[in-house]
Amino acid sequence: MAIAEIGSIDLGQFGTALSAVAALGTASFGLVDATKPFNGGISNVGYHFISSALQPFESALKTIDAEQPYSVVKANWLNGMGKTEQKAAARNMIRLGFNARTAATISGYVLPSDSPLLVEIARKMESGETPSETELAVLARFDAIIDARLDAGFERAEQKFRNTSRVAAAAIAIILAELGAAVVTTDFGPSHFALAFLIGLVAVPVAPIAKDLSSAISTAAGAFKAVRR
Repeated sequence: MAIAEIGSIDLGQFGTALSAVAALGTASFGLVDATKPFNGGISNVGYHFISSALQPFESALKTIDAEQPYSVVKANWLNGMGKTEQKAAARNMIRLGFNARTAATISGYVLPSDSPLLVEIARKMESGETPSETELAVLARFDAIIDARLDAGFERAEQKFRNTSRVAAAAIAIILAELGAAVVTTDFGPSHFALAFLIGLVAVPVAPIAKDLSSAISTAAGAFKAVRR
């Protein structure tokens, strides 16, 4: 019966209906974002992937902030800084905390077989000595492994955050659609419930493309009317 309700809409009204559905999706995303002032809200989703990726480098981060070693990284994540900038900031903090005291612990997680060499590299970097070509090659591998682990952590975090935000927004859109249908419909029944559920379900994915889709439907409606004449 929900299909019958949709079918009763005139082709020329689809643009207006689509804009209303998109507005519902946008409002739902807005309500999800409104949780951020409450200790980060939805922004906390996915962060545990980042903290897990950084755990092997905690000793380096503690040289910057002994009490809250992840504070800067978490602040950047909650603030929505660009992913590339976040990874660069985390990498720079690890390198900043990489010294003769922390090198053994960190290298044990990254390059255990080259741990003594990395300790020597860290000592040379602190004293201003120039590492040998062999040591520079090991240091390059060390940096590449760190980058790979940060990439994995941030990518998984972003995916988790994005998917959870969409699911949360869809749930809110469905609730709002059901409430709206109950308010404007005097004989609210199963068919109205199903239609409202469908509207809420599609509101979130439709919102980003609503403008182009509305224009396309309006053009199609005009073309259809011109052919019928």
